[in-house]
Order: sequence, then C-alpha cells, then structure tokens
Amino acid sequence: MSNAGDPTSALLVRAVQGESEKVTVREIIDALDARSFGLAVLLFALPSVVPMPPGVPTVVGIILLIVSIQMVLGREDLYLPGILSKRSFDRKALVGAFTGLAPKLAVIERVMKPRLLFMTGRVGSIFVGIVVLVMAVVLILPLPPGGNFPPALACAVLGLGLAQRDGVIVAVGLVVSVVAMVAVSYVTLLFIESLPGLIDWFGRTLGFHN
Repeated sequence: MSNAGDPTSALLVRAVQGESEKVTVREIIDALDARSFGLAVLLFALPSVVPMPPGVPTVVGIILLIVSIQMVLGREDLYLPGILSKRSFDRKALVGAFTGLAPKLAVIERVMKPRLLFMTGRVGSIFVGIVVLVMAVVLILPLPPGGNFPPALACAVLGLGLAQRDGVIVAVGLVVSVVAMVAVSYVTLLFIESLPGLIDWFGRTLGFHN
C-alpha cells in the first residue's frame, strides 16, 4: 500500500511494479492513494512522453479524458468504467520507463512545495481539469509523428503540480499547455502541407507514376 507522504516519483514506480507480465489500469489506480487525480494525470500522460508501442497514446488519451471530466465535475473519488479498468499494459515496459524517469522527477521534487494553493484547490483543480480535457482530446486524435509529445508533456507537468500541491508548477503546466497547442497546430499543418509530396514520392517509389 502506498503512502500519501511518499514522493511522487516513488509512487509512480510502485504503482506499476509487480510479478505478472501485464498490469491493469485498475491496479495502477488502486496504487495511487489519496492524490489519485494528480497522480493519474501524471502517470497516464507519461506513456506518451516516453517511447511506447503504437496505440498507447490513444488509450491513455481516453483515460485522461475520463479523469479530466471527473475533475471538472468536482468528484473526489476517481472512477473508471470496467472496460478501461481491465485494460492492461506491458508491465516491463512501464516499469522501465518510469524507473528511468523517477530520478529526473526526484530532482524536480526537491524544489517543489505546497504554494499558491488556490491553483491546486477545488476551483483550481476544475480549471486544470478543463485544460487536461482539451489536451486529452488532442492525444486521442490521429496526430502525425511527434504530435503527441507536447500535450502529453503539458498533462504530465499539470499532474505533477496537482500531486505535489505546487501552484507554481501548475502555472508552468498551463504555459506548457499553450505552447503545446501551438506546437501541435504547427506540426499538423506542416504534415498536411507535406502530404501531397509524400503521396507523390510513394507513388514514384512504387512505380505508379512514369
């Protein structure tokens, strides 16, 4: 059982550790303790920040969407429908990713502390939930390569700020969210503009054009 006083970095690693090859979303949620909303946002955003198999960003995007809706509604207990709770991920991949990220999070945690508490209180959490909701919708979309990273990073920063009750980090996360939307828009437009050229290149490569 995790302890609410444990560092966030330690809780994340502990949440995905175990003996079986797979870890379910329900197991992860059960390990998050009283800080479940902030930790859930952080934990389910991280798989899109680090390299993960295709399809993972869409799954975590849906989970983040459901989590964010509950934040906006002001729920105190995190709930996920059975179809998502039973969804499983490769435990070894998650443990490896989170173990690698833990030291970096631990460095950030040393300078974090409860401050600007209105940013992480009830009203602040609802506002953060709205931002996470928007980022989650972006994550669900079929974005070009690299498009998932900015919104996932924004959610991770916001989740970390909520989990540590650090309003300064939440404010940083809001700034990152704005930058993320600009970056996603730029990458998407760039991809759309280059699409005709890519189609033509594939056509020539496959011999469809003379």
